[in-house]
Amino acid sequence: MTTVPHAYSPVDSAENWEAETPFTETAFAEYPAGTGEQEQRDAAEGFLPWTENLSPFDEGTQMAGEENPAEALFAEAFAELRDEAFDEALVDLVAETEQAVEQRFEDEAPTAWGTERERLAELHLAPLGLEAEQYLGAVTEALAGTDVETLDQAELDRLLESAESHPVELTPASEDFLKAIRNKARQVLRAAKNVAGKVGSVAKGALSFVLRKLKGLIRPLLKRVISFAIGRLPAALQGPARTLAQRIRLEAEEQEQLTEEGLAISPTALTDPEMLAESFDAALAEALSGPPPEGAEFEQFAEEQEDEQPFEGRELEALVEARAELVDRLGSAREGEDLTPAIENFVPALLPALRLGIRVVGRQRVVKFLAKYLAKLIGKWTGPQLSVPLSSAIVDVGLRLLTLEAPEEAEQPAEAAPAVLAATVEDTVRRLTEQEDYVFENEDLMQLAVAEAFEQAVATNFPARFVRPALQQAPSLGGSFVPRGIRTRRPYRKYNRVPTIEVTEQVAEAVRTFGGTTLAAALRAQGVRLPARVRMHVYEAVVGTTLPRIARNDRALMRVGSGRAAWSRLHPLTPQAAGLLLREPLLGATVPAVYLRSRQRIGTGQRFYYLEPLQAGAVVPARRGLAARPTQARVVVDLRTSSISTAVYLSETDAQRVAAAVQQGRGVPVLLQTMGRAFQRITFAPGDRSVVVRREFEEGEEFAAALLGRVAPRVLAVVRGRLRAWFMTMLAEWVRARMTEFTRAAADPAEGVTLRLTLRAVPGLPLLKDALDGRLSPDALRRVLSGDAFKGTPSGTVTVVPGRRWK
Repeated sequence: MTTVPHAYSPVDSAENWEAETPFTETAFAEYPAGTGEQEQRDAAEGFLPWTENLSPFDEGTQMAGEENPAEALFAEAFAELRDEAFDEALVDLVAETEQAVEQRFEDEAPTAWGTERERLAELHLAPLGLEAEQYLGAVTEALAGTDVETLDQAELDRLLESAESHPVELTPASEDFLKAIRNKARQVLRAAKNVAGKVGSVAKGALSFVLRKLKGLIRPLLKRVISFAIGRLPAALQGPARTLAQRIRLEAEEQEQLTEEGLAISPTALTDPEMLAESFDAALAEALSGPPPEGAEFEQFAEEQEDEQPFEGRELEALVEARAELVDRLGSAREGEDLTPAIENFVPALLPALRLGIRVVGRQRVVKFLAKYLAKLIGKWTGPQLSVPLSSAIVDVGLRLLTLEAPEEAEQPAEAAPAVLAATVEDTVRRLTEQEDYVFENEDLMQLAVAEAFEQAVATNFPARFVRPALQQAPSLGGSFVPRGIRTRRPYRKYNRVPTIEVTEQVAEAVRTFGGTTLAAALRAQGVRLPARVRMHVYEAVVGTTLPRIARNDRALMRVGSGRAAWSRLHPLTPQAAGLLLREPLLGATVPAVYLRSRQRIGTGQRFYYLEPLQAGAVVPARRGLAARPTQARVVVDLRTSSISTAVYLSETDAQRVAAAVQQGRGVPVLLQTMGRAFQRITFAPGDRSVVVRREFEEGEEFAAALLGRVAPRVLAVVRGRLRAWFMTMLAEWVRARMTEFTRAAADPAEGVTLRLTLRAVPGLPLLKDALDGRLSPDALRRVLSGDAFKGTPSGTVTVVPGRRWK
């Protein structure tokens, strides 16, 4: 490969930059010998003309200031209220509302009829808001004068059930969300019992206040759902006093772990439904952890909450218009036309939509340099004569996917080339914003970073034959990512190859999906038997992308069902997953662990895949859009009380398999084996959502990931081994004596089963705390590594309940 030398020296201003080639060697493949004069000039530039042959806690959030009992109560209440099922129900509600609006305005421009879109979304959610408020009002009335401390869990459940009415007919997502609100009321009461007596009389006036606050937050929450549905970005819910929430969680969210081991990736949305759910829980936790307001302030609370108007960011709307304008401009450009002004107009609209874009905002020198650089290279593919080869390549390969896409998502063939060029510009800018600040202070480093960003953007978006072989991400597949929905607020890209592969049990066990769950567990929950031959569909997220939108518009996923049943089958395509499944690790995207913990929060440039089984009947249609939840385990290590709680959820498939084995007299070994495998999948590694650590006023999955990352792997291995020994021993004793409790819990085949084991007075946990603090003495380290520190048997209890119940 001949390296094309750069023909410039570092300069102070982008206006003086006259380079005709990238800072490094070109990203494009060489043109073969024997070309004409113009073709040779194109080859010198690195372009290959087309022929017909065929890309929260932040780290150890530290409490500021002195320890405060109210902060501890807030952390305890917040931990009790956090609920993965509530987050999922909120995401489903946003997605369903957005779809209802889209179907009504599918022929309109994305930014048109803003008021009508909002009105339609309000009508869609009105029955839900009314039912939720009526239910919470009935709960408040039923609890009037009741001392919650005197009620056991069964009595609380009966009281909550008595408040349920027979609701009007609701949409599937609204019905699921109403169920989540009912469960939230249960969590509020449980949290109130846990903190009762620690701050005044929680069981009386404070409890009434918290329930009224929960009711008062319904309307503001639904207003924000509407904002999401019409493509705007609402601010988080704000209670009357956010001091504690700011210190513990919400302000830390602004500094989320977007950077990890040199990685820095913006989320696809500046705010997302999971962040909204967290602020919702934080507002409730504040009410539980402090004394309630009195007098007029108490009486006016609900009205003040309902009147709150969320701030709405319009970054996505501005980006939609700018992206469409850039595509139109590139499509109408004449050969040799200077495209610098068009790119200069686009970049300022993109930067505010990227959380990391703030690094470039205000650096006009960088924007001008980018525009001039990209205009030189992108201009080689514009104009009627120059764009035809690229268009032909994309239409011939990429737009064959139209048979797999929803009709409204298909771009027109004439728009194929400008869409790819615009995607290349957007990718280059996005990758540049992920650089550290020092890069922008040095001309040489900045030019190198731009050139490398452009190379990767070309490798992602251009047909493989145009890309230099060393840069191709998956040479054996020879594909590229095709833009979908570029004129909508929720665009994404799909890989234009859909390879057929065989997934074995061994490979599926080695591949991790969201939350640390194995691919094998996810596929088994869906009824897929391994080994299985599947088609692998690959997608990439851009600014504005959501997984529900991908699932709603891809026909392969539409065949699965609607709602969470479809988007829960999308898995993160990491380099490890791509290497094991496709033997093409570079097709995967490396992202910080924060984007691997749940499907609710994803990053720009992150890639995903869906495995479409080829066997007849292998795709099991979900009941009313419900997702098939995989078998998984969760561990909560509470260093404050020297206790460990472990919950193992057995999927519907696994629970029924165990129940059948019980009837055949083989229940004990089958259940122990299933539980043991689920526990073995917990890695105690950063990014594994299965572990939560509670220490003083800090807790959470993100906190656990940051904290456990500082502990020597050998120490964690010993802790994990001892925990497994205690867990399996106690479980074996329970199974022998009380297997009938499992069979009763598994009687409902639609729910699955959760077994919970709580260990108290766990030996060695104080030493683990020392290890986390970096204060483990040599003698203590030897005791830990030898296992002597964990000698002894903790006390514990085992319970089993139907459904997935982590708490």
